[in-house]
Amino acid sequence: MTKGKKPLLIAGIVVAVILLALIVTPFFIQADTFRPEIEQALGGMLNRQVTIGHLSVSLFRGSLVADKIAIGDDPAYSHQPFLTAQSLAIGVDVMPLIFSRVLNVHSLTIDHPNVQLLRDAHGNWNFDSLGGKAATDPPAPKSAASPAIRSISIAQFAVNDAAVAFGDAGQPTRLAYQNANLAARNVSATRAFPLTFDARTPGGGKLNLNANVGPLSETNANRLPFQGALKVQNVPAQDVQNLLAVLGYALPQGSALQGGTIQANLTLHGPFERLVTSGPVKLTNVRLQGYSLLGELSRALGTVGGNSGGDTLIEIASSDLRYAPEGLQAVHLDIVIPALGILTGSGTVSADNQVNFQMVAKLAGSSPLAQLVNLSMLGQQTGGGLPFHIRGTTSHPDIVPDVHGIVNSALGGLVKSRVLGQPTQKSGGVGGGILGGLFGKKTKHR
Repeated sequence: MTKGKKPLLIAGIVVAVILLALIVTPFFIQADTFRPEIEQALGGMLNRQVTIGHLSVSLFRGSLVADKIAIGDDPAYSHQPFLTAQSLAIGVDVMPLIFSRVLNVHSLTIDHPNVQLLRDAHGNWNFDSLGGKAATDPPAPKSAASPAIRSISIAQFAVNDAAVAFGDAGQPTRLAYQNANLAARNVSATRAFPLTFDARTPGGGKLNLNANVGPLSETNANRLPFQGALKVQNVPAQDVQNLLAVLGYALPQGSALQGGTIQANLTLHGPFERLVTSGPVKLTNVRLQGYSLLGELSRALGTVGGNSGGDTLIEIASSDLRYAPEGLQAVHLDIVIPALGILTGSGTVSADNQVNFQMVAKLAGSSPLAQLVNLSMLGQQTGGGLPFHIRGTTSHPDIVPDVHGIVNSALGGLVKSRVLGQPTQKSGGVGGGILGGLFGKKTKHR
């Protein structure tokens, strides 16, 4: 053998031995002997019962593969599993596993799981207690021959192609997001780590989240620090209605959102138990079926102007929203309703669905109510706007004319008309009837 070929032969033998070890070793490693300790370790981390199926070794991938996994739910919410999946890959260090039977876990990958997220009547979620305390079950006794889990450090954590269902505890889930993918890197108890999430809503909308989470600690998942950005694209209004219902918000009784889509760019700032979500939201071509804002406003003003119909078509609605545990706040609210005009304003919806909005309606010329605000005495002061309040609850909103604002505008218009020598409009018609009634009532009590 020539001198130059000897190193090549040695290298070839080494490669052959390594390949042979990779092929043969799985037959001699009884991966299932690791199962009780892996279940206990994961259960202790999550404070939930964890069961995994048959384990096999894939040394080429450097992982143990379980043919199923189930993570139990908090019994206060459900006796069904919180998560089930047909595949769990546990990334391990190969050499310690082969030569020392020591299991160093560094990654977890769950494929095609089903997850159920449930909310109770107090607004708490079933994931709140994940990792909340150490497992109370005593550790399983180890035999001298049993393998050992030396360390668990999650450099890569991934959930692929999940179905995530939302609902109320004790009730059927209302909606399920599909094709959900979650990935986290360098999961740590001492520093924040990056997390990404994307999913499709039932109607085909897209969600994309980029966030920093943690660090992990002894506290439960509800107290984890969280900061991220969420992009919402082309989410159907029906999906949003279902999510609002899960969050405890109701639409006007007998109404429903139909058609149209919603876009949003939101920031999220935690911890989860006090998570604040804020940013611009835009609705396009959404129909509020079974509720007519024009009809309600007409009745509140004591006038009926034309056929108001039974629905409200919202051509465009945009606002800067802030959602927090205490409720929802909307500012810079702009709504285009073809049958009515343009509505602007701001307001709040409390956690118990109490509504308090101050609005101004700039009615379209073709609107049945346009005669009122186009009176010279109002138009010169409000720019053609009719001020009103929305009060009551989300399921039973009350439309209340802002009498103080209307009277002030009318008086301002009268004074301005007198100063400029312009004739004031006579009472009569829609505007005359309402304003005449307001002033007439005051006159009678003199």
